Amino acid sequence: MTIYDVLKKLPYKKQLYIKYKFNIWMQNERNMTEEEFLKQVDLKGMGTYYRWERSPEYKHIVSIVLAAKQANDLLTIYENLKKKVESDPNPKDIEMMLKLMKEINLHNKEAEKFFASDKDENDKDDDLEL
Repeated sequence: MTIYDVLKKLPYKKQLYIKYKFNIWMQNERNMTEEEFLKQVDLKGMGTYYRWERSPEYKHIVSIVLAAKQANDLLTIYENLKKKVESDPNPKDIEMMLKLMKEINLHNKEAEKFFASDKDENDKDDDLEL
């Protein structure tokens, strides 16, 4: 499950907030100011989003975003570690990488379970105040 699969399940304004917060726009990377974001979602302040950030839903989304970003880091670590192991094998480096991968997979599985469960129709409402 990718972050974009998860975003499809969220109300539009929450999708925009996640894209804004983590700068994960599909088109060219763009930096948006808070004022530009608020104008786009037609809100006066960020309070609604700050309250949402304390929810389990938001925390699971963050987990998926971090897992996606760490996947790129793991690729770099793997490539560097592979070169190091080929020239001077060190079991501690390999063990550390495996532990990190296990931890990421655990968090990602929890987030996938959260978004795979059938949610009530009420949860599909974006709960945002105008």
